[in-house]
Amino acid sequence: MVGTRALAAVVAGGVLTGMPVVTGTPARAAVRCAAPAKTVVRAEPWAQRAMAPERAWVLTRGGGLVVGVVDTGVSAAAPALAGSVLPGRDVTTNRAANVDCRGHGTFLAGLLAARPTAGSGLAGIAPGARILPIGVARDEQQVDPGRLATGIRAAVDGGARIVAVGVATATAPAALRAAVRHATGHDVLVVASTDPPGMTSSGAPSYPAALPGVLAVASIQSDGRPVSSGQAATAAPALAAPGAGLVSIAPRGNGNVVASGSGVAVAFVAGAAALVRDYRPSLKAAQVAHRLEATADHPTGRLPDPALGYGMVDPVAAVTTALPEESGESTPKPQDRPVEIVLPAPENRRSAHLALITSAAVTGCAALGGLAVATIRRGRRRGWRPATTDKT
Repeated sequence: MVGTRALAAVVAGGVLTGMPVVTGTPARAAVRCAAPAKTVVRAEPWAQRAMAPERAWVLTRGGGLVVGVVDTGVSAAAPALAGSVLPGRDVTTNRAANVDCRGHGTFLAGLLAARPTAGSGLAGIAPGARILPIGVARDEQQVDPGRLATGIRAAVDGGARIVAVGVATATAPAALRAAVRHATGHDVLVVASTDPPGMTSSGAPSYPAALPGVLAVASIQSDGRPVSSGQAATAAPALAAPGAGLVSIAPRGNGNVVASGSGVAVAFVAGAAALVRDYRPSLKAAQVAHRLEATADHPTGRLPDPALGYGMVDPVAAVTTALPEESGESTPKPQDRPVEIVLPAPENRRSAHLALITSAAVTGCAALGGLAVATIRRGRRRGWRPATTDKT
């Protein structure tokens, strides 16, 4: 079985021994660096197939956005992220964070912004986004809350418009709370996991996900069930996103890593937020969060659901849906609002971009119609299945 509380990678049916393993006592833990990924997964992963982000790429690929990844660093040497990883900052060393021994941050960044490449089924949700890596720990399961606070501040001050936090702590000292307020005060959306690595199932809060102003994300499996099913919740989620059986990248190599990893589900929500903020630049961070919740693939029953929040994030609907409250009309609750998919006019985009959108609208209006999208989303919720992977 692939673990859901650590980034235990599986490729070609066996454990990929080069992936991170912590050995020794916590005080003297030795971190084994990830080996280069060599196996290419050619089929489209189930998570990308379920969300179909490429349908939004005629409008935006998130190219105007810098997304901070607060984790173990992000490798600039990963081919799928070539040219998109900024130097960043490792707060533990005060050096650049564009290297990643552990691999957790690079795995997350691949889900968020990997460039499509020939022969690979993987593509990030926002493949035009740039990644600002912020290293806060060598081991994603042992995170100091003070360094996490410093890392969030560093991401904000470094120009990130969205901050994806793939790690967490069980405590929230004043510095961490102040760091989140610093982000919200600068109109930066912080996205964090309710089931990050290193957290137990005791029900202790997961920070920063449990803090006000943070968009909390729960991990789900390909059948729509929560990854943390049967465990005590560590924070009430606002959204859900894939967190098991994922395909992404290692710090080095042209191949892919197939894994289940705690905390990396934030990549899908952060990627969707990048698409929204690039296409709708006038929206504030809180409005982006509301748009993601209002357009999610809602589960049945009363919302927010205690395990899934408002449902699985839907990048296409988040970009294209016309919300009444944004046009000055009354503001119904997400569970009461029928979702209507349209292709709105872009906000302050270049003329070439407008021409592309107009062409896409003419050729693809039927696919983007409300009924078709609603049908796709219902089928997605009821029939998610993992992709069959070809191996080389």
